[in-house]
Amino acid sequence: MSEAVIEKGKTTELTGHDQCDQCVSQAYVVVKGITGELFFCAHHFTKIEGDPEAYAKLEAFSYDIQDNRQDLSDKRSGI
Repeated sequence: MSEAVIEKGKTTELTGHDQCDQCVSQAYVVVKGITGELFFCAHHFTKIEGDPEAYAKLEAFSYDIQDNRQDLSDKRSGI
């Protein structure tokens, strides 16, 4: 039986082709779990953060959360 290899800290480069798993918006957050990855737009991840029960479930699933929402702010401000 082989063990799962967890590559914590390895970043995923998100592009405009990466979409939120809940809508069609561009993904800015990747939640990595042993069974796969979840992609979220800024809106849906912020919504999960505001719901303690939902966030606890997400933390139980994940071993790494890559949050690139600051990239969205930079793009909107023209930086």
